[in-house]
Amino acid sequence: MDHFRNVYTNKAAAYHELIAAEDADGNLRKALERAAPFAGARALDLGSGSGRIPLLLRGLDCTIVASDLHYAMLVEQRKQMQDASLRASASERSNPQVNWHILQADGRATPFASGWADVVTAGWAFGHLVGWYPDAWQQHASRAIAEMRRTAKPGGTLIIMETLGTGVLEPGPPNDALASYYAWLENEHGFVRTTVATDYDFGSIDRAVELCSFFFGEEMAERVRANGWSRVPEFTGVWSNQT
Repeated sequence: MDHFRNVYTNKAAAYHELIAAEDADGNLRKALERAAPFAGARALDLGSGSGRIPLLLRGLDCTIVASDLHYAMLVEQRKQMQDASLRASASERSNPQVNWHILQADGRATPFASGWADVVTAGWAFGHLVGWYPDAWQQHASRAIAEMRRTAKPGGTLIIMETLGTGVLEPGPPNDALASYYAWLENEHGFVRTTVATDYDFGSIDRAVELCSFFFGEEMAERVRANGWSRVPEFTGVWSNQT
C-alpha cells in the first residue's frame, strides 16, 4: 500500500499528532480569511482528513461540512470535534460558532447539491492524485476541481492548499510532478497562489525527529536531527479562485 494511503487508513491518530504541531504562528487561518469571507458562510471541506480546516474555522460563525474518502480519518476528526467541544467555554457550548458536520465522500464525486457552498476548500488532498495516478492525474484532478466548481454557488470561492516544502528555508514545489500540478492550477484553471509560512513547533528535537520520520521519512528526520530543529520550517501554498 502507498505510504500515505497507509497513514490515512491505519494511522489517523498519529497523523493528527503531526498536524497539531503545524502552523505555529497561526498564519494559515489568516490566509483563509483573506481569501474568503467565512463569517455566516456555508463551507465544504473536501479531503478534510482529521479536521485541520474545521478546527481552524472554529469561531468564525460558519457552517462547515467536512468530507474525506478515508473512514479512519473521519473517526479521528469526530474525536477532535468532541475534544474541541469539551475544551470550549460554557458560553461557546451554549452558543456554538461552528456548525460542523462530517461525511465520507470522494472529492471527485460528492453527494452535495450544486451551488450549496459559499466556500469550497481542499487542503493537502488533490496533490496526492499526482502520485497515485502519475499517468492520469490531470483527469482525476479535473474531476475534483469540477466538483469544487459544481458545489460552489455563483460568486463563491474555491481554495486549494498544498505543500511548498517541509524542512526547507525557501518555498517551492517539492518535486517536478507537483510543480507541474501547481502550474496547471494557475495556468489552466486560473487559481492565484499566496505563500504562507506554516512551521511545525514540536517542542523538542526528539519529538520533531519522531513525527517527521513517521510521515516524511528518515531522510527528513535526519535533516531535522542535523539542524537541531524542534521547530521545523515549512511553507504552504494557498490557491484561490472565484466561481
